[in-house]
Amino acid sequence: MELRQLSAPADPGFRLDLDGSARFFHEGYTVTVQVRRATSEDALSYYQPQENDPHDVVMTAAVALEGTDVGVACAVADERHAHSMREALEEVLRGVVEDVRRTVALLGARVEQIDREHRSQ
Repeated sequence: MELRQLSAPADPGFRLDLDGSARFFHEGYTVTVQVRRATSEDALSYYQPQENDPHDVVMTAAVALEGTDVGVACAVADERHAHSMREALEEVLRGVVEDVRRTVALLGARVEQIDREHRSQ
């Protein structure tokens, strides 16, 4: 997957701002990625209890259209390994775009249903 990071120097990887965020343009969408240290609460969602590693981070991607989040995806990565970070980034970029497309399709179907109901009245 080719990464197109917004507001960053071109290089084969990606760079996070000081707050752990980055923005990418992926498949026509601007995706905001946030990386933070995994917490003990994350262990309940993403791990088996014995798998929690102090070097793990949670990467979250979101796409907002007109100020509303319409797609979100999360992955866990080991901050010590570039390959793990890259795989997590690719996973969240793919996942968030799939979520956006699913949300937009559901909204489109609902609008059509409402339109049909309105016309039949």
